[in-house]
Amino acid sequence: MTIPFDFFVLAAVAAELRAALVGGRIQKVQQPSANEIILSTFSKAAGGRRLLLSVDPHAARVHFTQVKRDNPTQPPGFCQIARKYLEGAWIEAVELPFPDRVLHLVCRTVEGERVTLICELMGRNSNLILTSGAGVVRGVLRHGGEREMHHGAAYKSPPGISTDVPFLSKFAETEAAFHPEGELLQRTALGQFAPHSIQGDDGHTTGVWAFETKSVVGFPRESISVALDTFWATKLTEKAEDSAEAAAERARQQALARVEKQFAELEKTFQEAARADQHEECGNLLLAHLAQVSKGAESVEVMDFYNDGQTRIIALDPKKSPHENAEAWFDRARKARDAAEYAARRKAELEAEREALQMGLPPSPRPAGEKAPPTSGAQGGKKFDGHKIRTLTLDGEWTLYIGENATSNDYLLTKVAAPKDLWFHIRGVAGAHGVLRTNAHPERVPDSVIRKAAGLVAARSGEKHAGMVPVDYTERRYVRKPRGAKPGQAIYTIAKTIDVEPLSSSG
Repeated sequence: MTIPFDFFVLAAVAAELRAALVGGRIQKVQQPSANEIILSTFSKAAGGRRLLLSVDPHAARVHFTQVKRDNPTQPPGFCQIARKYLEGAWIEAVELPFPDRVLHLVCRTVEGERVTLICELMGRNSNLILTSGAGVVRGVLRHGGEREMHHGAAYKSPPGISTDVPFLSKFAETEAAFHPEGELLQRTALGQFAPHSIQGDDGHTTGVWAFETKSVVGFPRESISVALDTFWATKLTEKAEDSAEAAAERARQQALARVEKQFAELEKTFQEAARADQHEECGNLLLAHLAQVSKGAESVEVMDFYNDGQTRIIALDPKKSPHENAEAWFDRARKARDAAEYAARRKAELEAEREALQMGLPPSPRPAGEKAPPTSGAQGGKKFDGHKIRTLTLDGEWTLYIGENATSNDYLLTKVAAPKDLWFHIRGVAGAHGVLRTNAHPERVPDSVIRKAAGLVAARSGEKHAGMVPVDYTERRYVRKPRGAKPGQAIYTIAKTIDVEPLSSSG
């Protein structure tokens, strides 16, 4: 059941606020989130109270609260405006100008100016607007929508607001049918409320009502604020837990997909390794027939003494000499065999990881290495406050930064990288951090650029002489430096892994 925060519930809240706040003062204004304002108040009638005003589209409400919320170190813009007008102000009235979900908190500033905090609690159109004088807008919490307002404009009431007939939820209409016609409106006018929490079939609280419940099971609460505060504290906690579980499941599924993709990559590695002998044969055949290789040729046909004297066509790099082409084939064979050894070890790791994920275990955070050996020729010394960070341009368009020691890695992560830049690191071993600028569009970076960036980062790690190296990459916003961690250490929970050959910056 959706909480029936309609005119009756808001009227009960307004009655409670009048009794507790009129004649009191606002001592402090805070904005713990984008859609919430907290007013710390004091009055002789109620002492110190915290008033929550939420315009969350799915949880719009006003009530006293005992739940403490963390606040940002820097107050948002609306909070600063509200502090200017409301801190120290006297509360003169709590009004319901319409039989709908709009509440006015009328105050007098320390300079004697009359200001009104207007709370519109109308689903996705909910908003907080601060006005002064004859309805001149001084601040708006949520911008946009059908009724764009700005500082200095005249305040306009929300479109579609009920001006004569009370706005009632379906639940309120059902409850009203159990009472004589007009009774609930009469009790509202007299302030005769009886706040109740609504109990679902499973025994859990499912909503709040301003009177005794007739159509459902309910139990009385000492005030409407207690009922609302208790209900929403539980509901939002459950929502956060559900969101966390859903996020964990998405992370698990993403990790499974990543593992399966790496299995496919390993299969390609095994296939290449199976051709290592053929690559070595091509090198030997070239050495045996150097005289037949023409300068600048892209291929050569030679007698194949590995295959009963038949001929074999061998591909060549026209920019290389015959000897260099032979060495290239030997190098390819060596890398294929090295990659096969790595792939065999990696396959066992992936099988264990896949088994754990299939059992429902979440992917574990992986600590990144914390040191990288310094490399000569680092660029950007002055540009990066003296930190050794190499700057490379890939495909003429994409900028890659690579830290060359632990403190440079720290600086790169915390000072250089933007939230949606791509961050690279060798999986599970010490090495450099790399950051690829994406201009806030990581989805536009070609796979070839990602692989090249990973190869360049791999070349500055403890695995730089290996045939294939696993490199993790993710958006910078998913990487953090643990409190008290050593320079160059970071952790991340969302990442993709690719196997690449270490690539020199000149290659």
